[in-house]
Amino acid sequence: MKTQKITLLIGREHLEKDSYLYTNILSEIKGIQFDVFNDSYSYFRRRVYPYFTKVIPRLIRKNPIVRSLYLQIEKQFYSIILNPNDYKMHIAFQKNPNDISLRVEKLAKRLNKIPIDTEITLIGRSAGAIVATMVSLQHPIHKIISLGYPFKHPDFEEEAYRHEHLKKVNTPMLIIQGLQDVYGGKEIENKYKFNSNTTIVFEDINHDFELTEENRIRILSNIEQFISSSEN
Repeated sequence: MKTQKITLLIGREHLEKDSYLYTNILSEIKGIQFDVFNDSYSYFRRRVYPYFTKVIPRLIRKNPIVRSLYLQIEKQFYSIILNPNDYKMHIAFQKNPNDISLRVEKLAKRLNKIPIDTEITLIGRSAGAIVATMVSLQHPIHKIISLGYPFKHPDFEEEAYRHEHLKKVNTPMLIIQGLQDVYGGKEIENKYKFNSNTTIVFEDINHDFELTEENRIRILSNIEQFISSSEN
C-alpha cells in the first residue's frame, strides 16, 4: 500500500493575513497538496468577542460588582455558543493570551485521527511553527517547515516556551527566517540551540514575509528541495 501524504499548514492567530503565501508560494510547490489547519476559536476571538466587549460601556465594566455579574453572564453565553474545546481556549486566552497549549492539544487530536502509516509534513507560520514543533515531540512527523519562527517577542523578555524545546525536535526541519524579522534575525544561529536535523535559511525579509520576486523564487526552491530530499 502506498503511503499517504498529508501536509498541514498551521498558521498564526491571524492566518488570513498570510493568504498571499498560499497563492504565491505553497500552491506552486510541485508534488504537494496542503490543508489549512487553524483554531476555529481564533476567528471568533477576533471577529465576535471584540464586538461584545465594545458594546459594554467601559465605565460599567470597571465597576467591580457589575463586572463580576458581566463575567458570569459572559461565561454562560460562551459556554453555550462555543464547542467545549473552543470554550476552553477562550478561558485560557482570558488568563494568558500567549498560552498555546490548547492549540497544541487541538492539533494533536487532529493528527491522531490520521492513519498511522501516513507521512505528515507540517508547515508552521509564525506561532504555528511553535505549535508544529511542540506537536512533533509527541506525534511522528515526517518534516517540518517553519516560515518566520517567532523566537522572541520584541516587546517581552525571553520566553522559554518559544524556543527551549527546539533542541529536542528530531524531526527534520527547515526554518526560513527573515534577516529583518523582529522576532529573530541572523543572531538566532548562535543565540538558540537547535537539533542537528534543523536547517536555517535566511532571506532579506521581515516577519510578515513581504517578498520580492527574487525572495519568492528562492524560498520556493528551498522548500521544494527540502521536501524532495525527504523522498530519497
